[in-house]
Amino acid sequence: MKLRKKSYSAKLVSEVQREDIMAENGEVGISKKRHITINNTVILFIILAVMFALASYVGRPFFFSKLNLIPMINNLSFIGIVAAVLTMLMISGEIDFSIGGNIGLTACLTAVLLEAGLPGWLVVIIALMAGAAMGAFNGMLVTVIGVNSIIATIGTMFIWRGIGYTLTNGESRLAMNPVIDYIGRGFVFKVIPFPIVIFVVIFIIAYIIMNHSKWGRKIYAVGSNPLASFLSGINVKKVKFIGFLLSGITASLGGLILTSLTAVGMPQHGQGLELVIISAIILGGTALGGGRGSILGTLAGVLILSVLYNFLTIMNVYYFYIQIVQGSVLILVVAAYEIRQSMAIKRV
Repeated sequence: MKLRKKSYSAKLVSEVQREDIMAENGEVGISKKRHITINNTVILFIILAVMFALASYVGRPFFFSKLNLIPMINNLSFIGIVAAVLTMLMISGEIDFSIGGNIGLTACLTAVLLEAGLPGWLVVIIALMAGAAMGAFNGMLVTVIGVNSIIATIGTMFIWRGIGYTLTNGESRLAMNPVIDYIGRGFVFKVIPFPIVIFVVIFIIAYIIMNHSKWGRKIYAVGSNPLASFLSGINVKKVKFIGFLLSGITASLGGLILTSLTAVGMPQHGQGLELVIISAIILGGTALGGGRGSILGTLAGVLILSVLYNFLTIMNVYYFYIQIVQGSVLILVVAAYEIRQSMAIKRV
């Protein structure tokens, strides 16, 4: 049996090595895919520049004013923070739909703890620890029990939001504290909004991890071929578990920022945001099946959708029309991804 297992493993590893050789010779085209990813990212940033210019012209003078840009930047910051880390999880081949419920529960927990008289710094620590616990629970469901990540995280999304309703009895609670206020409305050097500082730092860290570290290469490998990654010595379950853990922490961080921006904690916070965030990630080029994606692409996707939704808002488009646009964008992005995948398979 041992000999058979070794020969089977050797055969799989040889297949992976053969694919690597084919890739180097251009038969599979991994190098081409990287080139295409770079081009797609550049195209997305060009689209962003055109959209921003048009919005500035049509929505003048308010769109390009300080009164509009600072709130828009603050709003996209907590979305981008969650999106950066969720991109890493999706590249590993998993997904987390519970981030919206996580944000709502974090907002409620923050408000309740502040009402109880706890200091702001301690509330922040407890909220982030709660986020880590939520992420770890998702990771355990997927990696230990083996529940599909879509089903597991949709289930926990309802659980987290239900706990939020229970904590606040379905009511909005004030969440005002100097520490909490600074997280969402503070300024660094009296010029740069603090959420943007967090946003930039998270994206830089995520970019370095995914492009210049062994851990990033492990994430890509696990998403591309979990079995080959396991046979090569990568702890696949560990990679995915840590992805869920970090997703939970950053979702709670986003919840803290949103709570600070609104000065209230309510279970409705974050409702529907999971679809906006996932739309931005897919728009940025991350594959639904894992193994492909980029942090810069996600950044472009977040900025494009933020500019679009902000422009529609200042043009007095009704919120339910914006919801129609959000759903349409999600369908179009996924459809474009599927068409691109089918065309790529035909070329091979």
